[in-house]
Amino acid sequence: MLDIRFIRENPEKIKQNIANRHVDPARADVDKLLLLDARKTQLEKEIEKIRAGRNKLADKLKNAADRTPEKIEEGKRLKDGLEVLEKELAAVTKDWQSAMDWMPNMLASDVPIGRDENDNIEIKAWTPKDKYLRKDQLGMKDFSKQWMPQLDFTAKDHIELGKQLDIIDVEQSAIVSGSRFYYLKNEAALLEYAVFELLKEKLLQEGFTPMIVPLLVRDRVLYGTSHFPGDADQVYQIENKYVEEHRNLFLVGSSEPSLFAYYMDKTLDLANLPQKFFAVTSCFRSEVGSWGKDVRGIKRVHQFDKLEMDAITTPEKSNEMMEYLLSINEWLLQKLELPYHVILMCSGDAGYFATNRKYDFEVWMPVQKTFVEMGSDTNARDFQARRFNTRFIDKDGQKKYVHNVNDTGITGPRTIIAIMENYQNKDGSVTIPKVLQKYIDKTVISPVR
Repeated sequence: MLDIRFIRENPEKIKQNIANRHVDPARADVDKLLLLDARKTQLEKEIEKIRAGRNKLADKLKNAADRTPEKIEEGKRLKDGLEVLEKELAAVTKDWQSAMDWMPNMLASDVPIGRDENDNIEIKAWTPKDKYLRKDQLGMKDFSKQWMPQLDFTAKDHIELGKQLDIIDVEQSAIVSGSRFYYLKNEAALLEYAVFELLKEKLLQEGFTPMIVPLLVRDRVLYGTSHFPGDADQVYQIENKYVEEHRNLFLVGSSEPSLFAYYMDKTLDLANLPQKFFAVTSCFRSEVGSWGKDVRGIKRVHQFDKLEMDAITTPEKSNEMMEYLLSINEWLLQKLELPYHVILMCSGDAGYFATNRKYDFEVWMPVQKTFVEMGSDTNARDFQARRFNTRFIDKDGQKKYVHNVNDTGITGPRTIIAIMENYQNKDGSVTIPKVLQKYIDKTVISPVR
């Protein structure tokens, strides 16, 4: 969350940021927050003054000679008045915290102001043949698609192709679980394992810590990453009847909350920063708001596997860390020889409340003739760290909040779609990317006859 002192000193900047991000101003109400903040501060001062008076009176009443009916009555009045103010403070603090929770992170100065994906800016584009495109070949949204590779035959989409190759089944999954679920089998399952293994090997070489993390977490964890309250409608909550203490538990939509929560309420030494870690997990999302969109296939689903790579670092190094994580994304896509571009997200498409600056990396899909998001690279700066209370001790011995940087790494189903679209052949087979052939021990996936 934001520092309340910054909000007090910069209310107009906060309001402009809320407008730029197209957050509902009725919820992110700066004026209401400041009124609550003023009353909260006033109550805290009044309570502190009464407590000081009570303590002073209590010292006097230790002397029997001073324990008069008038002094005892005064003590009772102070006690009753204190209870009234403390009760009001509790209510005001609750409303104050609720108002604070709807204040989104400030966006970086270079984030373009815009409404939606049409205002995002391409910063890089790469193809296996031409490598990085020139700056004049980049533009807004998907300007570079005109230089992306095309197929010279009538291609099949991943659903038709997956059925003919016997590697994707969405018909049985619909019977088992309903819409937006899938079975991967045979080479599709092996492709997902192989992609994760390739990236895992790279991350271990780069000094990342491998983690296996909880997939069910408590409210505070999703609040910590800012998925609560803003994106609560994307999260599945489980029935808590059989949960210890009947605590609420939620399925994660990414391993990001669990990874960063590992350092919740901890203070790290400067010498131990940065912390770099990754996890492969199943992820669960309701996809509210997308019902009716991308209903065919495995592009937008309720459950999928993902390798998330995240980092905790110092304020001075977070932008550098963001670029470093992006370089690993690009390394992977180039190893897979998948054409892609990187876009800097505009203010209206910046994602969840924690975002200070965000890149999306998107792979070109020659059958769909569009770019499809593979993942994101986001600098949250100290927004999440304040909610998680994660700090470090700097070189001067001062406690400061760390900066969190998170990165998708790679998602399973969309990577499989990208490989199928870019590597399919005229005869209906799919060539396996060279870098993955050592994991699968074959070069081509052929149709089942």
